[in-house]
Amino acid sequence: MFTIARELAAAVRRTDLKCEAINLFLADGKAAGQEIPHVHLHVIPRFAGDGFVLNADWRVRSREELVEVAEKVKAAR
Repeated sequence: MFTIARELAAAVRRTDLKCEAINLFLADGKAAGQEIPHVHLHVIPRFAGDGFVLNADWRVRSREELVEVAEKVKAAR
């Protein structure tokens, strides 16, 4: 899916469409914004001032917090 998305993104960039960058967006679960109950990947053409916003807690995490999260993910595999 990501291979096709990269190819599509490159094709969009080669067009005359307004596109300075690309976001790839996959939502997994209702809390993540998934509204359709199957996997799909959005290829979103972007340009400066387009108004697209993805809000999150972008603060820099401490090394300790990153290690703690990594350990939890590894243990759940």
